[in-house]
Amino acid sequence: MSNQAHVKSHTRPFMGSKLQPRQGIPAGLIAGGGMMILWLLGAQVWGPGAVAFLQSIGDVIASDTSSLWLNVAGIFLHMLVSIGLGVLFAASLDRLDAKDTLVVATFYGFTIWVVSVIILRHWIQVEAIWASRSWWGLLSYLFFGFLLGVYANHFGLAPLGNDGD
Repeated sequence: MSNQAHVKSHTRPFMGSKLQPRQGIPAGLIAGGGMMILWLLGAQVWGPGAVAFLQSIGDVIASDTSSLWLNVAGIFLHMLVSIGLGVLFAASLDRLDAKDTLVVATFYGFTIWVVSVIILRHWIQVEAIWASRSWWGLLSYLFFGFLLGVYANHFGLAPLGNDGD
């Protein structure tokens, strides 16, 4: 057996999805919940405060309402986006080994961060962009991706063997 048989190649064929798209819903909920906890903790310690930050996100869909409804709207919007991103992740993730899945998933979180702070910045509340551009905002996006990878490794299909099993 040659040494090249053990070298991973980027030209290998698609082995099938690791997760079913419907599995993206709980994956997104779990990752979104973890991200929200880290993000709100950062907002409380280094930012404008967790409640003010959550209300600024809720103001996107429920402006001119009470602070309680702004908090609920902020959580609802965040979790709705998290579910959508979880479904997209689940539908596109190849069957990879555990380490590669975590790397790809964490990079997915980084990609979401780049898209949100550079491309979507004109449509998102100023406070949300400010918090996303912080180091703890970036860390929360990376954590979101990492949690998606953890979910995929725990509930997803294993990679196929080299012999096509």
